[in-house]
Amino acid sequence: MPGPDNGAHGSQSDYIYGIDLVRFASATGVAAFHLNESAITRALTVPFGWIGVEVFFVISGLVIANSARGASQRQFVVHRFLRLYPAAWCAAIVNLPLFLWYFGKHSRWFLSLSQSILLVHFPRGNFLAGAYWTLPVEFSFYFLVFVMIRVKRFERIQWLAIFLILWSAPYSLALVLNCWGVVHWPWVDIGFGLPNMLLFRHGLYFGLGILVWLFKEKQIERVGVLAGGLALVLGIMEIYGRTVEYFPDFARGGYAPHAFWHNLANWAVFAFYSGFAAILISVRFNHLFPANAAVRRIVRSLGLMTYPFYLMHERVGGYVTNQMSRVGLDPLLCALASFICLGTISLFIASYCEPALRGFLRRNFGVLNPAMQQEASPVP
Repeated sequence: MPGPDNGAHGSQSDYIYGIDLVRFASATGVAAFHLNESAITRALTVPFGWIGVEVFFVISGLVIANSARGASQRQFVVHRFLRLYPAAWCAAIVNLPLFLWYFGKHSRWFLSLSQSILLVHFPRGNFLAGAYWTLPVEFSFYFLVFVMIRVKRFERIQWLAIFLILWSAPYSLALVLNCWGVVHWPWVDIGFGLPNMLLFRHGLYFGLGILVWLFKEKQIERVGVLAGGLALVLGIMEIYGRTVEYFPDFARGGYAPHAFWHNLANWAVFAFYSGFAAILISVRFNHLFPANAAVRRIVRSLGLMTYPFYLMHERVGGYVTNQMSRVGLDPLLCALASFICLGTISLFIASYCEPALRGFLRRNFGVLNPAMQQEASPVP
């Protein structure tokens, strides 16, 4: 998942509140899927929750483009560091004892902790929780945006979006052909490790997010609209391939109209398109969002807590679900208890721990406290 901000270097009116709701709903879907996937009968009740990750990447393309506009190289790097690392460190503190509880003290825990603190892939290491895999992918995208700032070509970011979409096209085609059995290319399954950082698989989603930002700014050109349409088609291919990976016995049920509601690939595509539509609606009609201050505070809190919620859902949620199951609670009640615990810890981190750690870093490390423009929001 991405870091927690919603477009940083603009005015308060630039804050897109609907994005916080989309982000939180996506994180909830991912958590619901992971906490139930071990039991196939229950997993089939939330078979497309993982699609929240693809939605996260689209949101990231949108908000990173928004936050990078007008930023210097230093501002961009510092802002990304302070948005991602403090919350990740807080989550790591919570995840570590649960990681040890699950895997034991002989699990090379120090390597996993180091990887989760640095947010980088080690050749044979594992993160404290699987959800961390998205962050190195995010860093690859951030690097490309940084290059645009470095060479003073940010105004041409539409071409970065187009490049990312075209970059993903051959892989998306190969993936779907492999899933259909037309070809048999083992290399297509790149997993969640270092190869993912090349953005073959997920570059199209970042590119689509950039195009949404250009749409918001009324700067998108016809070629950008065409590229966006291509990205949506490629997204279907990538999602279909991912569905086959998750549920090989269920994903290939025909595409006849009567089979639509029973086909997991179609459900997954529907979920992604719904998330994308929600992003567009949030951008287009942001001015209609309720002006009530309490409502906006609640929505903003949901957005801020999404990042730690996402990073901790496997360990915290898994532990609570396990303990509740052992005393015979119904699976639905186990899931509810998991979400309550997750939400409480995530809100505490977002409201107190993360801001305190970020403030400490800014006060004690001058390089992390440049004169930055007023931040307007929180997003992944």
